[in-house]
Amino acid sequence: MFFKKKNHVPTLELYAGGTQIYRGSLKDIPLKEAVILEKSVEFFNDPEPCHIHRGAVRVRLTAEIQQEMENQRDPGCPGPLLMKYANFETIDRCVLKD
Repeated sequence: MFFKKKNHVPTLELYAGGTQIYRGSLKDIPLKEAVILEKSVEFFNDPEPCHIHRGAVRVRLTAEIQQEMENQRDPGCPGPLLMKYANFETIDRCVLKD
C-alpha cells in the first residue's frame, strides 16, 4: 500500500497550423464538457456528475485516446476519438511521448 508503483502517465503534444496548442500530461487534456456529460450518463446514468464521476469519465476517455494513439497506422495523425473528446477547434498533428 505505501510502496504502490505509480503508473507512468504519457505526455501529449498537440499542434494546429504548425503551432503547439497543448503540451502536458494526457490525463490533464482539456475535454469537452458535453462529452463528459454524455459519457457520465452512458457510464453511470448521472446527468449531473459529481467530481468522482467526472474523474472516472476522464480516466476512461483518456485511456481510450491513449489506446487509439498507440494503435494508429499513421502516427502523428489525430484519430477520431481525440478529435471528438478534446476541447480544441482543430488538431493537425499529435505526439504521444513516454
